[in-house]
Formats: sequence, C-alpha cells, structure tokens
Amino acid sequence: MALTIGIPRGLLYYYYGEIWRRYFERLGVQVVVSGETTRSMIDQGGKIDEVCLPVKVYIGHACALKDKADFIFIPRIVSVAARQYNCPKIIGLPDLVRSNFPSLPPLLDTEINLRKGRYDLFRAVVELGKRIGNSPIASLTAWLKAVRSVKPVMTSSGGKVNGVQVGLIGHPYILNDSHISMDITGKLERLGVNVVGAGAINDKEIVKAAKQLSKEIFWHYCQHLAGAALALMKFPQPLDGVIFVTSFACGPDSLVGEVLSWHARQLNIPVLMLTMDEHTGEAGLVTRLEAFIDMLVRRKKLCC
Repeated sequence: MALTIGIPRGLLYYYYGEIWRRYFERLGVQVVVSGETTRSMIDQGGKIDEVCLPVKVYIGHACALKDKADFIFIPRIVSVAARQYNCPKIIGLPDLVRSNFPSLPPLLDTEINLRKGRYDLFRAVVELGKRIGNSPIASLTAWLKAVRSVKPVMTSSGGKVNGVQVGLIGHPYILNDSHISMDITGKLERLGVNVVGAGAINDKEIVKAAKQLSKEIFWHYCQHLAGAALALMKFPQPLDGVIFVTSFACGPDSLVGEVLSWHARQLNIPVLMLTMDEHTGEAGLVTRLEAFIDMLVRRKKLCC
C-alpha cells in the first residue's frame, strides 16, 4: 500500500503547494490535500492564541488531515532568499502543530534556509526523499520535473465594464482562499471592475519596483508584496484605485500597508485598506467595496 502524505491547504501552499504535490507523486507517494477552508477549521486553529488568521486557518487544515494521511508535510521554511527571513510564525509551524495537537499523524519535516545558500533547497529535497525511501538522484529528478511542470499564471480579470481598473494586493494565502477573502475578486468583478493582481507582474519587474523602497524589508513575502504593489501602481494602464487586503494581527503587513499608502498618495491613487479576521462580516465588506468603487467611478467622471 502506497504511503500517504497530507498537505495542508494554507499559507505557503499557495506558493509552492502544487510543486510539492507533484514532487511527492513522482516519488510514488499518494498525496492528500486538505479541502477548502471552513468555519470549523478556523475554530480548530483558533485554539492557538496570539497568531494571525492565516496561521489559524493553516492549523485547521492540518487538523483536517488527522485520519487521512500517514504523515503531514509541514516544512520549516526559514528563508527563501538571501538576507531575508520568513515570518517567525511560518518558521515555527512544525512546533506549533506538534506541541498543541499531539494526536495528529507524525510530521514530515525538513528545514529550508536559503540564507545558507541556494543549494540548501536541494539538500532538503534529498533529505525528504531519503526519509520516504528514495535515492538522491530520484529525489532531485522528481523535484526538477515538478518545478518545470508548474507554470505561473499571469492574468487580470479583463472586465472593465464601468471603466474602473483596480489593483488588488494581498498575500496569495489570503486572496486565493475564498473563505478568508470572502471571494473579494468575484465581488469586485460583479461590480464591473477590472481587477489586476500581482500575477500580472513578472518577478523581474517586482524586484525592480521594490528598489524604490528606502530600505529592504526584512520579511521576504512582505518585500515581494510591496514590490508587486509598486509595480502595479505603474501598470501600463493606470490604476484608478488600489485595495490592500491583510489579516488581523499581522505585524509586518501593518507596516507594508502604511508604506504602500504613502506611495499611492504620491501617485494620486486612492487606497482601500481591508483587514480580515474570523469575525469579518460579508455585508460590511460588500458595503465598503461598493462605496469605494462608487467613489472611483465619480472621481473618474470628474477627471475626464
């Protein structure tokens, strides 16, 4: 019977989850990914105090895999770029899960720290492969094929029914989780807005735009988010507004939000800041979106 590995659908899953899934499958492992986020998952993760909403969601997804896998894959991803770290809560995920939910299946864990050099990832890949009975060559081959098979999607919604184009900024684990974000992209499209996200900007443009910052942001994904936002503000078709979506209790994002608001004001672009938590009501979110879009439409008519 094939080994079964569970992957929680949360946090860095939205960056690398598909690659990891294909990597394990190429090594002959059956992979189970937790389902879409539910209220019960958030309640389960909410048993941990003083963590942000995405971490609560991630822990809920890990708990949802309790009777579905032999191992749960939760790597300790310390850094994915030179001179930068991940959020401490992301680094500590294996410890959070192990210490608070001992009844879960054993964790398949390895440390990835690219501050030590870019080849540390390959060491981790080989280590994981060895733990499930594969040779270094087989593990590296599976990883490289998995990476090559996953292509980034670069799109915008293309609606622009009412002539308004809005940049939507936020971490993928917020925006791509329809429960956390309350399907904000769909709501904006139904309002006739052309939504442009970070997927419309390539990595080179993001890195170049991030150099506008007065200093490098210590946290990698915040640095990437800020670069994407700055690049979007100078998108080939000028933005009429920017919506920045973050989660309650995220310290780094609170700083990034202020930085982005300042840059947007310099470019005369209105900004709507949305902070999501487990108590956010859908009716209130819709009201704020409608008011913001109405303001942009009136502003556009006055300017033109």
